[in-house]
Amino acid sequence: MIRFILILAVALGSRIALAQYYHSFQYNQYRTTESIASQIRNLTKTWTAGNNTLPPSAYYKGVLYDRLGDTRLAPAILVSSDDVELPKSFDARQKWTQCPSLNVVRNQGCCGSCWAISAASAMSDRWCIKSKGREQFSFGATDMLACCHACGDGCKGGYLGPAWQFWVDQGVSSGGPFHSRQGCHPYLIDVCDASGEEPDTPKCSKKCQPGYNVTDVWQDRRYGRVAYSVPADEQKIMEEIYMNGPVQAAFMTYQDFHAYKSGVYRHVWGHLAGGHAVKLMGWGVENGVKYWLVANSWGEDWGDNGFFKIVRGENHCGIERDVHAGLPSFNKHLDLEGVYF
Repeated sequence: MIRFILILAVALGSRIALAQYYHSFQYNQYRTTESIASQIRNLTKTWTAGNNTLPPSAYYKGVLYDRLGDTRLAPAILVSSDDVELPKSFDARQKWTQCPSLNVVRNQGCCGSCWAISAASAMSDRWCIKSKGREQFSFGATDMLACCHACGDGCKGGYLGPAWQFWVDQGVSSGGPFHSRQGCHPYLIDVCDASGEEPDTPKCSKKCQPGYNVTDVWQDRRYGRVAYSVPADEQKIMEEIYMNGPVQAAFMTYQDFHAYKSGVYRHVWGHLAGGHAVKLMGWGVENGVKYWLVANSWGEDWGDNGFFKIVRGENHCGIERDVHAGLPSFNKHLDLEGVYF
């Protein structure tokens, strides 16, 4: 079989053909996360692999790496580490108990919208945190996904920096999960069906859904005051989370990640599966291994009730390389009321 593959690659005169054949071979061989878990259980020293609800192919990613560096925002001026005493472990859910959005695990479904989902999730957290719990607003991913043309290509993937800048420049409307009828623009995309068909990116709409308490999207949108990147430094990322709330991070996923169930993830096996964006919301140490506490966007049935831990301080899989955040503006939408974009 191996000789046949090599002859095929030479005949086609392309290494790409060989890589595509190998990728297809692995995909066909590992159609379930349980089959992946069976392959790697003796390799995972710091984490446990197991069966998740959907097949690996149904767990969409969505970060485009072609212009990720070009689209990175300028870094913020952070508080000096001398002024912040960071705890050994931290969980944003425990510090800001008045903010229920911190406990919500979103589901991007059959769409490469992680760049919008995780941004909207972190914006919702920070809106509540910075208001000391007085303001609760569930930012939806649909508005960014459909209307932010500088953010990338909708369900085919996007970038982190432009999503946060869109919050500052245009504002983001509210939106609940799929089939919820919550907010101005509820999420429109379900998990992948058996047909393998991929839904189209939603069309940008200036109107809220029928029955919502306002009609035009500009009446619902809430804004960021400033958007920025966070230096690719463990200490600086921890400071940002501790002072201002969860941040958004991009990293590279591999085949084994789909089978994560618990523990501190470290890549041990499998091909590259694509760039993904998630929400960093804390840190700690487990069995001597430092980790980031992370909220994923694959629903509560995946991983540890939708959350996972990943090795901290090593830029593992690029998790510390591209981190973004922003701060809310609580008055801008009032100042702009009546102004149509």
